[in-house]
Amino acid sequence: MLSFNPQGSLFYQMVAHAGPMAKFVLLVLVFMSVVSWAVMINKWLIFHKLKRHSDAFREAFWRTGDLKIVLAEARNYVASPLALITQETFVELKKWLKDKARIEGNQEFFFESIAETMHKAAYMEYLRLRKGLGLLATVGNTAPFIGLFGTVWGIMRAFHDIGLKGSASLADVAPGISEALITTAFGLAAAIPAVMGYNYFNQCLSEQRTEMENFMTDLINRIKRRYLLKKEQKEVVDEMV
Repeated sequence: MLSFNPQGSLFYQMVAHAGPMAKFVLLVLVFMSVVSWAVMINKWLIFHKLKRHSDAFREAFWRTGDLKIVLAEARNYVASPLALITQETFVELKKWLKDKARIEGNQEFFFESIAETMHKAAYMEYLRLRKGLGLLATVGNTAPFIGLFGTVWGIMRAFHDIGLKGSASLADVAPGISEALITTAFGLAAAIPAVMGYNYFNQCLSEQRTEMENFMTDLINRIKRRYLLKKEQKEVVDEMV
């Protein structure tokens, strides 16, 4: 019966016989890799839930023309940035509706205030969704260089040992070089998934930003249709006729 002995594997031997500095570099790279994978898994779960909630809320938004029902639906889809933008918008709208005469006298400022509230809420959601991407970019950019540092240090150590032994045969050089190169392999193993994850989630974030901008336009247009003064509505109709 075949059995696996990790202590007899080539990988284990290279790590076990690596110098203290190489082992430290390997630990740093393993830590960076674990953290980057944790961030990527967390971001995937966030965007997956976000998409489900946004799709459901968008369907509810177009299904009804009643803003009160839209607000009630928004409270059921808290993972959606669209729903959160809606809730923040209605908080500001509620402040204005306490004095309807104020809206009639400052209608232009009223819509500007609503639009600013939307953009502020959207920007806060953008920053929330972007959290963690900087770490992925850092791992992707620095891990190969950290691995290269470990390799250079290992090669220096290997040549130092050669000098002490006074022998430069392939049998003496190869083990030390192979042990040194393992840090470069670890660096690439940590960096490649981080870069791929950063590019993927950055694309998801860009798409979400565009979706928020489109939704804000739809929401402000619906609010304008709802709270535009009857007199101004009549003027617009007359101009069209």
